[in-house]
Amino acid sequence: MQYATHQHTLNVEESDRLSFLPYMFGPDFMLAELQVYALAKKWMPDYDGGFWHFIRLPEGGGYMMPDCGQVHMVNGENWFDCTVSADAAGIILTSLAINRRCWMHHDCGNAALARLFMQRESELWSHIEFHPECAAIYAALD
Repeated sequence: MQYATHQHTLNVEESDRLSFLPYMFGPDFMLAELQVYALAKKWMPDYDGGFWHFIRLPEGGGYMMPDCGQVHMVNGENWFDCTVSADAAGIILTSLAINRRCWMHHDCGNAALARLFMQRESELWSHIEFHPECAAIYAALD
């Protein structure tokens, strides 16, 4: 069973969690998941692990979201320094991981996984466009 976290997303229930990451990231799901956690450690100064929600988008794709309230995120590479909701933080981190995995598979000649990650990136960007914190998300991903 799934329930709406806000108007356009569905929180993946406990019984469906094992199938979500392979759906999102294909056979690369273990490394992609670890990449999200590594990015959280790098971008969130107060991050020390914890539970993550898996969010499915009705039109396809999704993202991982830390189980917390507001999150302070910092990226010295693009001067991003902002407090955002856990939802926005999850979108930012998942988008970054998807982008990195896409380029890695492209550079290694794995066209099938590069296409999957391109699709997931497109689905997530379609969601970002209507997110209440889209300006902060765009700034983080710039």
